[in-house]
Amino acid sequence: MDREYQAVEVIIVEAHTCRWGVLNDDTALTLIAVTSEDPSDWDDMVACWDRYRSPLVEEFAANLPLAEKNLHEVLALLDPHAAWVVIDLEQKRVLMGQQYQPVQRDDTFNLVTDDEEGQRWSLSIHLPPWWELCVDADVAQVERPREAPLSVPRTDRELLYGDALHQDLTTRMLDIVESPEWKTSGAADDESRRYPFTVRVHREWLMTPRDDLDGRSPRDLLHGGREWIDRIIWGQQLRCQDVGETVALPTDFTNFDQAPLGTEEIATYFDLCRTLIEMGWVWCVHAGAAVPNPKLRPRRQSDLAELLALVQNEWMDAPFEGGSPPRFIIEANRRRVPRAVGAPIAGMDGNESAEHAFDCDCPICIMMAEEGAEQGPTFVGIDGHHLELDGEFAFSLCATREEWEEEQRGFGPAGSTTRGESETAPTDAEEPDPFAPVWSGVVSDEPLPGDSQGHMGLAFMMAEIVGLLQTAGAETSEIKELNERFVEFRHERPTLTTATVLLTEYLEELSERYPQLVSRAADLQSRLYERLYAADESEGAP
Repeated sequence: MDREYQAVEVIIVEAHTCRWGVLNDDTALTLIAVTSEDPSDWDDMVACWDRYRSPLVEEFAANLPLAEKNLHEVLALLDPHAAWVVIDLEQKRVLMGQQYQPVQRDDTFNLVTDDEEGQRWSLSIHLPPWWELCVDADVAQVERPREAPLSVPRTDRELLYGDALHQDLTTRMLDIVESPEWKTSGAADDESRRYPFTVRVHREWLMTPRDDLDGRSPRDLLHGGREWIDRIIWGQQLRCQDVGETVALPTDFTNFDQAPLGTEEIATYFDLCRTLIEMGWVWCVHAGAAVPNPKLRPRRQSDLAELLALVQNEWMDAPFEGGSPPRFIIEANRRRVPRAVGAPIAGMDGNESAEHAFDCDCPICIMMAEEGAEQGPTFVGIDGHHLELDGEFAFSLCATREEWEEEQRGFGPAGSTTRGESETAPTDAEEPDPFAPVWSGVVSDEPLPGDSQGHMGLAFMMAEIVGLLQTAGAETSEIKELNERFVEFRHERPTLTTATVLLTEYLEELSERYPQLVSRAADLQSRLYERLYAADESEGAP
């Protein structure tokens, strides 16, 4: 967005003081952008300045011409007809006078330097959901309380990742393996029969209210500002594309440990829980825990909880899908920076592994890696689509059940793709709707912006098929061959049929081995052939 240049009176309000000064518009706008991070005091704003500053503003926020003043005195002298901005760190709100060109809650500006090259600097503003934005405010409004009570979500990572998690999973798993249900299921001898139990243990851990959370459940800790965190990281990705690096949020930032989780941390946490539960079943089987023994139960509880802690520590530091380890993925998400191959992160020791883009089984990552190799930093990420495959609210990225139910109605009866038993799976008495959507996500026949050939849209469908193959226990070689055939298809001229035929034939072959793929594979095959026929007609083929 382009803005008219103007001098701006800026007031930054803290608990016991305020700072005042007349600044240029670029500096005022940069200070507003810094509030995206949810600062609690001036020190927080200074600490985040490097994440937003450009050559058009002071290098250090501490050098800004802001004098400490009494708020009442400043407001008494404030010209209501001038452009002014108040950043209230105590009540968490931004107020803008009527003469200040309005800024939206989510806004992006391109600041351009005056040098010969005209370097562009992206500046993104994404106010936290609990911050109020008052446009066309009057001076008297600054001294009035905020319009709505302040409620800031806080999480407890010590509980989510610590002994509470290990003890809870251990208790639930031992209860199950000692039950007749475990014995009759055959889960001890057949790993595939353990999946419904895995879903149950995971769901109950997330959804059970706890006294140490004042009646909240662990799931409540996962959802408080996910979309806000994701928007900030997206803004930093735009900045990285401009200048080739990002700056991490400092770890001494106020409430850093209690800040909400972004999508990547939520998705990684899901994978952690599933890994711990699956390893727990293995231990239970080999330790003979299926034979109830009240005397041995405390020792089993202790041993299994200790094992889960060790497994978690090793898993956190092991490469994830051929790329960076989960510990790095979580840290990058918490410090609100994108993960990009070849792009340094100021303030963090590690960088994104260059191996992920080429070893990852996700067709979307593979495609983006190919394109990014010629266009600068290759950004990688976890979109969390696999959290929806069980068709259960507990694992969904939706914050509320109402939001999730609305999403399910949009997808239709087939919108919940299950990997095992789920609360939305049809019973024997129910017949699936033959006219229900095939895909879990929203699929459009129209190409995505910047995807004129429609390859990215197909990649999203391929990613869903790969996800189903992974949960069905498919061999790594099968998934890699499917990805290789999709790569060959994307690289082939539209009127050459070889790659299309090879891809559709392999989809057919996989469907025979994995029946859960049938509807998706058939739909994708149909789309591939439609594209081929359309290409033939455009070339005048007989």
